Amino acid sequence: MSEQELTRENKPKRDEKGRLLPGNTANPAGRPEGSISVVSAIKKKLQECPEGKQKTYLHYLVEKIMKKAVIDDDVSMIKDIIDRVDGKPQQRTDITTDGYKINPMSYEQALNIIGRKEESNRNNMSE
Repeated sequence: MSEQELTRENKPKRDEKGRLLPGNTANPAGRPEGSISVVSAIKKKLQECPEGKQKTYLHYLVEKIMKKAVIDDDVSMIKDIIDRVDGKPQQRTDITTDGYKINPMSYEQALNIIGRKEESNRNNMSE
């Protein structure tokens, strides 16, 4: 996106209905120029070999994690490994119904309720 396509507020130009003009985006891709990604730096470093060693930092990290989990019998580390490999188990929560089923409302029923509420509000305003 060029500077000419931006308005004074540094926002993409839009038409009279508020739609983005062709070629503009409200969400420019990528990080701002000059920003630093810690994750990218760590990933890059993990691929390197320490001076005088044959294995990568990644290899040593995995060995250390596995030692802590299996040899040192660290149950929380074992759970972390399983969660990273298989993903956490799905947890179902019910915070509103105490286990009772909710009957879905039709669109017409919702409009009827809204209409009654609006009518009630009008009646209260006129009193």
